[in-house]
Amino acid sequence: MAVVMTNHADSKAYELFSVRMEPPVAYNMKHSAESWLLQENLSDFLTQYGRYMDAPSLDMPAMFWANRYSRYFAFVHWAIAKGYELDTAPENVMVYNCERPGIAEPAFEFQTSYSKAHREFETKEERQQRLLSFYQNHVVPLFQAAASYVGIRTRELWGQVYHAVPYFIDLAKVTESNEVQSFLEEDWEYITTQTNPGDFEEKKHPFQYKCIAIPNPVDDDKPLYTKPTCCLAYKGSNRYCYRCPRMKPEQRDEYYQKYKE
Repeated sequence: MAVVMTNHADSKAYELFSVRMEPPVAYNMKHSAESWLLQENLSDFLTQYGRYMDAPSLDMPAMFWANRYSRYFAFVHWAIAKGYELDTAPENVMVYNCERPGIAEPAFEFQTSYSKAHREFETKEERQQRLLSFYQNHVVPLFQAAASYVGIRTRELWGQVYHAVPYFIDLAKVTESNEVQSFLEEDWEYITTQTNPGDFEEKKHPFQYKCIAIPNPVDDDKPLYTKPTCCLAYKGSNRYCYRCPRMKPEQRDEYYQKYKE
């Protein structure tokens, strides 16, 4: 029998992953994940979302969406590693865009049901199959729909996941037991290196990228790499970010020198 999660768990889910069990008091937009599978709904969302960032085309908000939505994906990793029971069906996950003081782009908040189940004896294989099923049944259809509509490769969207999910996993590990930390590491390794392209309906694995080492302008002793894929923010600002994989070496060197000044 499932038990409702503790307040501490609820607090961490919200503070770290912006996941909540109840809807927020105020929000600008509300969508079920399933609604984005319909082109009309997807178009309306990307058009409205794109206005907050002065996007000249819909591919830019699509990339930002994949990046922000990855926070929920990281929550799923964490919840499964903890042994929680959760409902990741697209029709049962609500996504809210909420205003942030002083920031034009609204924040993403996610409403979904989850509880602590008796999964102490769940095997590694069962745990990782749950995770893969989430990607197959939730993420893959959404990315295919978005990529097809805005005219980009699904690989561009997957690159945002590859960049964002580990960041939140690392934050989550800080306050977890050694066992949960190990599960999080094992599961990310499984998804990114032990699955096949066909598991994601792709010809090339969506989690394999060549990220190039670049000089770190803040700390010379700390490794820094290019991002897996470009977030297309330059379309709204006419400026590449320092870690953009599209940036030419000579331009990055120029940026580096300015950062160091």
